[in-house]
Amino acid sequence: MRYLMLVIEPDEPDRAPTPETETWVAEQDASGARVMGSRLRPGADVRRVTVREGETVVTDGPFSESKEVIGGFDVIEAATLEEALAIAAASPGARDALVEVHPFWPTEP
Repeated sequence: MRYLMLVIEPDEPDRAPTPETETWVAEQDASGARVMGSRLRPGADVRRVTVREGETVVTDGPFSESKEVIGGFDVIEAATLEEALAIAAASPGARDALVEVHPFWPTEP
């Protein structure tokens, strides 16, 4: 089953990857658990898009209601939720930020 792992961290625009993160990525890539992932730009570069009554509204970030941003993501492959949670717990993001694990809806017929 596939899971989306979101790393939620303080909005620090120039936060560089740590050696611990690079090690975790290499380990997950080598095991085949990590399908893909990337750092994301800071909150000031985020845009929200809504369409209401046919009108498109784009709101620039950062968003005052949130002091945290999704700093990165990984798509991981795991046989069970427990396995996905173990992969997330091994992430440095679980120690210095917050990690959410979102299961994908199955798309196979």
